Amino acid sequence: MESFAAWFQEVLLPYGMWGILLLSAIDSSFIPMPAFIDLAVMGAAALSPHNAASYGAAAVIGSTTGVMIVYGLARSGRRATKSQGKRTAWAESFLKKHGALALLGSALMPAPFPFKMVVLAAGYLRQPLPSVIVGVGTGRVIRFGLEAFLAARYGEQIIATVQANGTLASLTMALLIIVGGLAFYRWQSSLEG
Repeated sequence: MESFAAWFQEVLLPYGMWGILLLSAIDSSFIPMPAFIDLAVMGAAALSPHNAASYGAAAVIGSTTGVMIVYGLARSGRRATKSQGKRTAWAESFLKKHGALALLGSALMPAPFPFKMVVLAAGYLRQPLPSVIVGVGTGRVIRFGLEAFLAARYGEQIIATVQANGTLASLTMALLIIVGGLAFYRWQSSLEG
């Protein structure tokens, strides 16, 4: 833990929110860095609590920008394919109706959840761009905002706890998101008929 904090303070912190913004854009588009952005946001917020909101916001903006690149590539790739069957039509209809919720849930999930695959599917199946931005943006605001808040409040202890219990934390988060998503889906279905 001390080595990460020392490295972070020496290499990334001088760039502050701009470094986090750039790295989160790269992470969400071309070069995956599992858990690195989470630790960067938490590390920056722990070392400079008064700037925690800026670090969280930079991660949200960078990540959402990176997602737009992947989404755009997948959307343009759809033009190159010739056939779209019944399953594609069903998936496209489902994403148009529930896509923002699916993206919100996947944006909250920690690594190794295949977040980029959900974004690729949204682009390929032409989910409306505003829905993608709202879903990803909301999920990332919750995720990075909570991380920045906890790190600013509890300091390096929260980072050590996350590193020591990463698998348990990931499974707990996944379970909560699945249960919450199912509850929301049932509630929404009951309103429709």
